[in-house]
Amino acid sequence: MGVNDDAAIYATVKGDLIRYATVLVGPDRADDVVSRVMVRLLRRRSLSSLDEPRPYLFRAVLNEARWLLRSRRSSALPVPVTAGNPIPEPDWEVVAAVAALPARQRAAVFLRYWEDLSVDAVAQHMGTRPGTVKRYLHLTRRSLKGRLS
Repeated sequence: MGVNDDAAIYATVKGDLIRYATVLVGPDRADDVVSRVMVRLLRRRSLSSLDEPRPYLFRAVLNEARWLLRSRRSSALPVPVTAGNPIPEPDWEVVAAVAALPARQRAAVFLRYWEDLSVDAVAQHMGTRPGTVKRYLHLTRRSLKGRLS
């Protein structure tokens, strides 16, 4: 296991990590967040040494995004990106409402609805319990219902 293994693992998750970071911090900062995560991680260990690299990397991206949002108090609106598909014209009211959610709620929404992961898989990717994910989704629905009514 070595550099080639790390490159192969990164190649399989890079697009998903960029999309995830885009939802969390916006398109202008997504690449930076993913790059910072990879640099920090690869200084300490190899991706191939991880039992589950994908969930680990998603948790790391969420943590880095949260740090960035706290440190910069960003007001940029993250825009969801799909995997190579043309993006339909978004409902900007919905985009703004989702962008206003806390990072953990945005992360849960992205993983559950955009990536179509089960609640258990979302919990694994976020490094939390399924009940916590359900709570984030409940709070999100309640918040969006109030804002979009």
